[in-house]
Amino acid sequence: MSKPTVSFLIVLLFLLGTLCSPFEVRADIYKYVDKNGTTHFVDDLGKVPPEYRNQVTVREEKPEGPSQEETPKAVEKKGETPEEARTRQMIESLEEKKRQDEEKAREESEKNLVTKVTIRGNQVLVPVTLGYGGKEVQASLVLDTGAEVITIHRPIADQLNIPLTGRANVRVTGGRVINASVAKLDYVRVGPYEAKEINALIIFPQGPSAGHDGLLGMNFLRGLEYSIDFENQVIRWKP
Repeated sequence: MSKPTVSFLIVLLFLLGTLCSPFEVRADIYKYVDKNGTTHFVDDLGKVPPEYRNQVTVREEKPEGPSQEETPKAVEKKGETPEEARTRQMIESLEEKKRQDEEKAREESEKNLVTKVTIRGNQVLVPVTLGYGGKEVQASLVLDTGAEVITIHRPIADQLNIPLTGRANVRVTGGRVINASVAKLDYVRVGPYEAKEINALIIFPQGPSAGHDGLLGMNFLRGLEYSIDFENQVIRWKP
């Protein structure tokens, strides 16, 4: 065999080895968020509307784990190439994860619309978070649609170190009038709702054991829709 023929065979074997070697398949997934806040994943930049292309992020999908020969072959639909089938399955996987995330967020939102309360006779005691000056305390306030303003007992106000900015006279059950101090809380949070910069009256507890920390009044409740489930002792808030 002549020398040129041997050289040709060596080059031919090298090319065959290169072609038979496994190679990496890559597919770029383009992500964008539309004006309604919905996240989209597409496999072609041309599928992204022009107004959203300046915020597109690219996710490079590469096969993981076993080599290409060991990876189960993607199920191809009629007219699809193997690469198109892999890309479609990656997009379907991303869309399924997105659906699961949205379902989880929906369930979490519905859970936040239910607040566990304590019902004692005709009193509905609601767990409330009060915040002032970087401090936060948990209080149990009686839901009282007859109270114009949130009222909290002095020990709770002392925990927050709230400065008392004024005085007011408050008419309580039985028609008796008592003195109260006026304060402004940074926020009041109940269930999924929060009111900021909200006024409150500070009073000393009436009786040796009031059993609660004050009243949740209409300056927080006004405009909110809710129902009280007395059997299950919860408040169901409407979004």
